[in-house]
Amino acid sequence: MIRIPFLFLLLVLLGACARQPAVKDDVNQQAWKQHQLSMMSLNDWKIQGRVGLYTADEAWPGDLLWQQSAAQYDMRIIAPMGAGNLHIYSVQGGVMLEHSSNTEAMFTPNPELLIQQEFGWILPIRHLRYWITGVPSPLESIQGALDTDAQGRLKTLQQSGWNISFLAYTNMNGYELPQKVLLEHRDLSIKIVVRKWQI
Repeated sequence: MIRIPFLFLLLVLLGACARQPAVKDDVNQQAWKQHQLSMMSLNDWKIQGRVGLYTADEAWPGDLLWQQSAAQYDMRIIAPMGAGNLHIYSVQGGVMLEHSSNTEAMFTPNPELLIQQEFGWILPIRHLRYWITGVPSPLESIQGALDTDAQGRLKTLQQSGWNISFLAYTNMNGYELPQKVLLEHRDLSIKIVVRKWQI
């Protein structure tokens, strides 16, 4: 786990607070700042769990394996009984995408666009690495105010056209980490249940 010097983290946090909407409940404002500062030091992690992608016509459940190391990541979604697998991993200049219906790996600087072209649905890869740890993505502005609990943990978030609900948390080595997350965008819902965090 990489730890960034405290002074640098504090400067980043102050800059982020200036750009982000206020927390709905003023009582939770300080708790949110402390939680956000804590999460900024978490750069390397692994998760194992389940993910389900649901539209009005389709359901695609699978096991989720995700390894993050700073900006580099390796994500696998493994569907049951050989129904199809998806492997996305970062490389220089973009990402590689592999799936069971195509024998060749595909390179793209825009994974969201390629996934939409291949599967017809959106997977917010650029933002998901932040949302899965319970913080907003720094890549786009937030819609509305942040909704947090008394411990400073996000309850709901609106960003990049997505509604994100954090339904359960778990504590791992002092970090409050999401255990159940629901993402909704138009007629697409993504449900993530993290069975195991490694940090």
